[in-house]
Amino acid sequence: MTGEENASEVREPDDGSMRRLYVEFEVEPSPSTGCPLSAFERDVVEIRQQRTGDQCHTDVTLSPDDCDCEDDDCTEVVHAAKAVEDRCPCAVFGEYGCVPRLTEIDGNVVVVETYLPDRELLTDLVDDLKVVVEGISLRRLKRIGSLEREGPRSDVTLNLFELTEKQREAAAAAVAAGYYSQPRETSIGDLSTDLGISDSALSQRLKAVESKLATSAFAQSCS
Repeated sequence: MTGEENASEVREPDDGSMRRLYVEFEVEPSPSTGCPLSAFERDVVEIRQQRTGDQCHTDVTLSPDDCDCEDDDCTEVVHAAKAVEDRCPCAVFGEYGCVPRLTEIDGNVVVVETYLPDRELLTDLVDDLKVVVEGISLRRLKRIGSLEREGPRSDVTLNLFELTEKQREAAAAAVAAGYYSQPRETSIGDLSTDLGISDSALSQRLKAVESKLATSAFAQSCS
């Protein structure tokens, strides 16, 4: 997986189609999967993952900061290998031709980033992920080109279980079309025509999403 600095060049290997959206999820795997990534009590510094056939291999570098030993250099790398199950989130990403990159572990929550070709795939992907995980939140959704222009940011997550399918579709369409870009690259009228709904219906859906984002941002800033 390439870094964000090369995001505009990300392509799907099998057919050469462009990846147009960057998405970052917070995923809470179901305990029934026995995912090794949810078993670490120490802070995680780095995660390396590779899927080979039906096996998922991970190397997890643990932070020495909260270790009780007296060794000044007690950084530990733990390797785990486990059979990929149907309820594994990584298996769902694979079904959609998406390459998940695990970037962070915080308790039972795993931060996953991936690239998508279009907004329609996002809706279907989230629906299938919701079946196999305990929780899923959206941390970031960006058009590929906008990643190169964005400055410092603070993360705000949006619980996707609180969003309806229509609200998710509207938000993804708005991001993909540049509705939230500066300057704005599309209008409510163009978006509503694309989605086949009225201007007022689209406006209402986007306001609902924005309201939930604002509520989430306020709650996280006060926590």
